[in-house]
Amino acid sequence: MRKINDLLEKLLTFIAGSLFAAFILTVLYQVVARNYLKISVSWTDEVAMACFIWAVFIGAAIALRKRKHYVVDVFPPSFVMTQRVLRLFGSLACLPVIYVLIVHGNVLVDMGWNRRSVALGTPMAYVFAAIPVAGIAMLLFSIETIRDDIAMLRAGRDAVNGGEAPES
Repeated sequence: MRKINDLLEKLLTFIAGSLFAAFILTVLYQVVARNYLKISVSWTDEVAMACFIWAVFIGAAIALRKRKHYVVDVFPPSFVMTQRVLRLFGSLACLPVIYVLIVHGNVLVDMGWNRRSVALGTPMAYVFAAIPVAGIAMLLFSIETIRDDIAMLRAGRDAVNGGEAPES
C-alpha cells in the first residue's frame, strides 16, 4: 500500500505543481493582456479558476498523507500514548469528510455535465471532478495513515522513545 501511495503522491505532486504554475502563468497573461496590450481575454478567469481548484484539492490530499494540516497540540510531547490516540482519532475523523467528497462530489460532477462555463463552453464537470478525485486519493492515503496509527498504538511507548517518556 505504501509503494502505491508513494507513487500516487509523486504523481499528484507533479500535477498539482503543474496546475499551480499554469494558474500563475494564466493570471500573469491576463494582467499583461489587460494592462499593457489593452485587450480583454475572457477565458483566463475560467482557466485560472479550474487550475487553482484542482491544485488546492490535490494539495489537500497530499497534505493529509504528510499530516501537514493544522494541528493543535493540547498535550505536551511527553504524553506519547495520548498523542497517538488523538492522532488516530484525527485520522478517523477525516473519514466522514472523505465520504462527502467522494459521494457528493460525484453528484456534483453528474450535475456539472449540464452546466457549461461561460467563456470556454466546456462542461463544469471537469472542474467539479477535482472533488471526488481528491477524495479518492485522501481515502487511499487515510487507509495508510490509520494503519500506521494503529501500529504505533500497538507498539506502545517503547517503540518511540525507548521507554523514557512518561505516560499520561
